[in-house]
Amino acid sequence: MSTSGYWSRLRSRNLSRRALLRASARAGVGAAGLALVGCGDDDDDDDVPSAVQAERQQQQQDQPARQQAQQQQQQQAAAQTEQQGEQQAERQAAAQDQQEQQAETAETETAREEAAASEVDLDAEIIVGYGSFPPTLDVSTAGGGGGQAASNNLHFTQLSAKSQGRQNQPTGGFGGWEFAENNSIFRYTIKQGVTFHNGEPLNAESVKFYFDRILGRAEYNPDFQSHLNARASWMGDIRIIDDYTVEIAMDPPFVDAAEQSGGVNFAVMPMQYILDNGDDHFANNPVGLGAYKFISWIPDAEIRSERFEEFAFGRDSGHQFTPGWAKLITGRFFPEEQARAAALEAGEIDIAYRISPDVASQFEDREDFKVIVLPDVRVMAIELPVNQSLDPITGEENPWRDIRVRRAANYAIDAEAIINNLLTGTEDRAYSPFPGGYEPPIGSLEGQYNYDPERARALLEEAGQIGFAFTITLPTGLWTADRIWMPAVQQMLTEGHNVNITLMFSLTDYDNVAEAYISALEARAAAGKPIDRIASVASFFVSRIDTLADEMLEARVQAGETRAQELMGQVAIANAKVAYQHFLEFFKSERFRKLEAQGARVQRVLWASTSTKNPAYSDVMYVDTLIGPHTVNTLPD
Repeated sequence: MSTSGYWSRLRSRNLSRRALLRASARAGVGAAGLALVGCGDDDDDDDVPSAVQAERQQQQQDQPARQQAQQQQQQQAAAQTEQQGEQQAERQAAAQDQQEQQAETAETETAREEAAASEVDLDAEIIVGYGSFPPTLDVSTAGGGGGQAASNNLHFTQLSAKSQGRQNQPTGGFGGWEFAENNSIFRYTIKQGVTFHNGEPLNAESVKFYFDRILGRAEYNPDFQSHLNARASWMGDIRIIDDYTVEIAMDPPFVDAAEQSGGVNFAVMPMQYILDNGDDHFANNPVGLGAYKFISWIPDAEIRSERFEEFAFGRDSGHQFTPGWAKLITGRFFPEEQARAAALEAGEIDIAYRISPDVASQFEDREDFKVIVLPDVRVMAIELPVNQSLDPITGEENPWRDIRVRRAANYAIDAEAIINNLLTGTEDRAYSPFPGGYEPPIGSLEGQYNYDPERARALLEEAGQIGFAFTITLPTGLWTADRIWMPAVQQMLTEGHNVNITLMFSLTDYDNVAEAYISALEARAAAGKPIDRIASVASFFVSRIDTLADEMLEARVQAGETRAQELMGQVAIANAKVAYQHFLEFFKSERFRKLEAQGARVQRVLWASTSTKNPAYSDVMYVDTLIGPHTVNTLPD
C-alpha cells in the first residue's frame, strides 16, 4: 500500500464528513422548529359562548406578545438544540476520526509487516549459539526438557495458547480447555486436522498417551521416568470422551491445571511412533508438533532443524503459535558465554543466546549487531523428587517424602541473603510456583519460611534425617549469571556440608571450585571448627569436549588443513591434563599445606563422561590417559 499523501487525504476526508454531520444536525433543528411554529389553532369558533369569545378576543389581542415570546423561546431552544447537535456531531466525527486512524494504523502496520516479510529470505539458515545442550532429545525427561533443550524445543509445542502476559488461554491453541462438573473435571478439546511431523494425527488418544507416559502409567513402559511426573501428579483418571475430547479427573480441584498439562513444560508426542520405535529411538529422533522438524544432531555439538511446512497455524494466529521464518535452524553448543560472543563476532553464528549484560555491552552501540533484552517473570526453585519412593542416591527410603524434611529445607534457605548478596537485589521473594497469570487465594505468606537454621536442624533431627546426601542439578550456560552459585557452595562447605560439584568443562569453572573449597576450609579453621571431616569432589567432563572439537577439526581437514587430522581425539585429554595441573597448583601450594597439617582432605578430581563417542577410539581412551594421584574415574560399562 502506498502511503504517499495519505495524511492530507485523510484530513480532507475528515473535514468533509465533519461538515456534513454539522449540516445534518442543523437540518434536524430546522425541521423541528418548523414543526413547532406550525402547531397553530385551526378549530372553528362559531359555537363558542360570548364570554369565552371575549376571553378569546383578549387572548388574541395578547397573542402578538405571546407569539413574540414563544418565538424567542423557540429560537433559544433551537439555538441550544443546534449547539447540542453540533457538539454531538463533533463527538461523532472525532470518534469516526479515531476509528479511521486506528484502521489506518493497523493497515500501515500490516503494510510494514508485509514489506518486512517480502525482505525476509525464507530459504535462509539461522545458526544459534547456546550455552547449554541436552544429553537427550526427549523433552519429557529431565535431561532433555526445559531451557537446556536448546533448539530441540522448536520441534515441540504446548497445547494451550498464551496471551502476551503468558496467561493460558482457554481457546485458540492446539487444545482448548475448561473446568467442568463443579471443578472435578479438567477437559481438553483438541484442535482437529492437526498432524505431527511424521503425519500421525493429533487426537484424544495421543494426548492421553502423552499424559500416561509422563505419569508412568503407559502400558508399553510403566518404568519410563519423566521430570514432569510431579507437575502432573494432580491428574486422576484420564478418559477419552470422543476422538478429540479428553477429560482429567481432579480431586481436589487444581487451579494450575492448564499450565501443568498444556503449558510450556508439556509437549504432546506421537503415540504410534513411540510404540513402534521405542523410547531410545525417540530420544535421538524426536517428532513433535512444533514449527520446525528434526533433521539431525551431534551430541554436545549441533542440532539441525527445518521449517515444518504443514504447521497448524498461520502468521495471523494471534498467539504464540506461528510458522517459522527461516527454512533451516542450526543450534550449536558453546558452554562459555565468551565463546558464544567470540563466535558471533567472527560470524560463525547469527545469534548468541543468553549472554550476560556485561558481555552484551560490547555489542550495544554497533550498527552490525543488535542486542535484544527479553524481560521475564520466572520463579526459580528447587524441584524435589517427592514422587519417587526410593532415594535416587542410596536406594533407600526417599527422605524428601517426609514433609518435615521439605519444611526444613525451606527454613534452611536464606532467600533474602541470596537476593541481596548473590543476585541484583531487585528480585522478589517467591512464595509459590506461580510466575503469574493466576492469583491463588494463598493470603499473606510473609515470613512463613524465614531463614531459621536451628528450626531446620530440629525438624531434620525429628525426622531422623541428619546428614543425608542429595544432588542439586544446575545447568550452566542456561541462565545468565548462573555461576554465582559458587559462593553458596563455599558457604555450605564452611558450615560443614560435603559438596560435590559436577558437569564442569572449563578451567575457569575448576579454578572457582577449588578456590571455594580451600576458602571454606580456611574459614572453618579460623573459627576453630574441625576441617578433617569435610570432603568434596570436583567432576570434570571429558569426552563431550572431543565430540565438539572433532567436528570443528573435521571441517578444517575438509578445507585442506591436514594437520588438523592429528589433533582429533586429543583436545579433551589435553584439557583434562591442564585441569590436573591446576589441581596440583592449588593442592601442592603452601596455602593448602597449612590446612593439610590440620587434617584437611584434598578435593579430588573426578573424570566424568569418559565413554568414547567415536567408535574409532579405544573404549578406555579417557581412562588409561588420565590416571593420577587423587583422581577418580567413572569407568564406562
